[in-house]
Amino acid sequence: MKKIRFYQTFSIIIVLTMVVQVISLLRTTALATNFGISNDMDAFNFANTAMVCLVNIMGPSVATVLIPFLAKMKDGIEDRNILNTYITAIMSITYLLLLTYFIIGSIYFFAGNSNQGLTFQELTFLLTFILGIAQYTRLISSIQTAFLQMDGKFIIIKIVAVISAILSYIYIIITPNLSIMEAAICIGLSYVVECIGLIFSNKNKKYKYQAKFKWADAEFRKLMRLTVPVTLNSVIYQVTVLLPNILARFFGEGYISTMVYANQIISIMQTLIIINLISMLYPTLTRSFNRSIDEAKKKLVLFINGSNMLVIPMISGMIMLGGLVIQVLFERGNFTHDSTIIVWQFLIFLSLALPFVVIREFIFKAFYAMGDTKTPVKNSLIVIIIQIIFLSAGSFWIGVYAIMLSPLLAAILSTILGYRDLRKKIGLLGKNGEMIKQHVLTIVNSLVMCAGIWGTMQVVHFNTIINLVIYIGVGIMIYGICVLLTQRKYVKTLLNNR
Repeated sequence: MKKIRFYQTFSIIIVLTMVVQVISLLRTTALATNFGISNDMDAFNFANTAMVCLVNIMGPSVATVLIPFLAKMKDGIEDRNILNTYITAIMSITYLLLLTYFIIGSIYFFAGNSNQGLTFQELTFLLTFILGIAQYTRLISSIQTAFLQMDGKFIIIKIVAVISAILSYIYIIITPNLSIMEAAICIGLSYVVECIGLIFSNKNKKYKYQAKFKWADAEFRKLMRLTVPVTLNSVIYQVTVLLPNILARFFGEGYISTMVYANQIISIMQTLIIINLISMLYPTLTRSFNRSIDEAKKKLVLFINGSNMLVIPMISGMIMLGGLVIQVLFERGNFTHDSTIIVWQFLIFLSLALPFVVIREFIFKAFYAMGDTKTPVKNSLIVIIIQIIFLSAGSFWIGVYAIMLSPLLAAILSTILGYRDLRKKIGLLGKNGEMIKQHVLTIVNSLVMCAGIWGTMQVVHFNTIINLVIYIGVGIMIYGICVLLTQRKYVKTLLNNR
């Protein structure tokens, strides 16, 4: 019954996530139609990225430190005080970071400035003010999400997300002559609606937040010691996110928006598969490490193989059909065919990084499950240094292609280093090269699927949307047959071991 319930829940979550992603994509399509790859859209996207990076300095500690604490937390006053003190610390540090940024930015951009009109930098700063408040509410939402996940309320999380996404999309499409400021306010308010919905959905008194300041508590200090390397790791990662955006602006107008449009498509796969799977399986992985290293290693290999059996064919199809997808979604209004070609190029390299991202994320979660938050930081520090050198030098040698290649390079290096360190800590993962064997089979099956799609593209010629639907349907059918022929036994093992 537990297995059946898990797959039923996961199926519902996948459907609801698809709805959220489709609505978010439609919202981005509406913005692309209104603003294309203009300065206004560049300013909006850079401001949003900057605020995500700033708030996410503390954000990852929710998943990597808070959830393991919740997994062993007792329903008593002492543990509640520790929990609430830790949440107070996270929220206070983030608030101070935002406040410092806004004060310094206001003085720099607007003190004594009487000029009419806004420069690109000034518009970007104003948008960061709106979107910074929005991202702060998302931090609160992530904490509430952790509470609901521990109670197994995965579905209500997605329902709230669907409602908030629909409201923002409706406003954008019904508002004539939409300005970029109105778009930012609308999206920001949708995050507020989501946050309020999650707070009201949390009925468990054990997780009801009340501001506490038990700074001297030994357990709280232990949590903060675990948080420091996670925060440092996050700072390092945010630099890798911001740097390509900064460099992209130097190549001219529109490149920041181009990256964001490609990321929007990729985020569907990341959210649909990677984030959902990891968020559901991380508590299971943590409990497995608490019981037995051998059990945890088996679970880790199964989770990695199973996730990439979904991710690899998806990215293969995306590389094949990315041009058509972008054309259907964005190519209208101020978004031209030339914009489609550039976004497709970004999309290809971002897609290639995803299987490595899956492995890296599960490996990092394994370290966190064992209470080791330092090793991922060391790993990330090495990767960021190499990535910065590559971006800085590569921008002069190969231009904008350095930005396209950067995520793939980082994902590969981080995976190699993470696997090496994990193997030193717990020994070899899997037996007889099981992980390599299953990945090779998945890649071969995906290539067969791509060949089938290519053959279909030579003979099927209707309108763009019908063609895309047919190609996707053929791809799913061919890949499903290949899995039944070559990986049927392993799929049964995956299902039985969950």
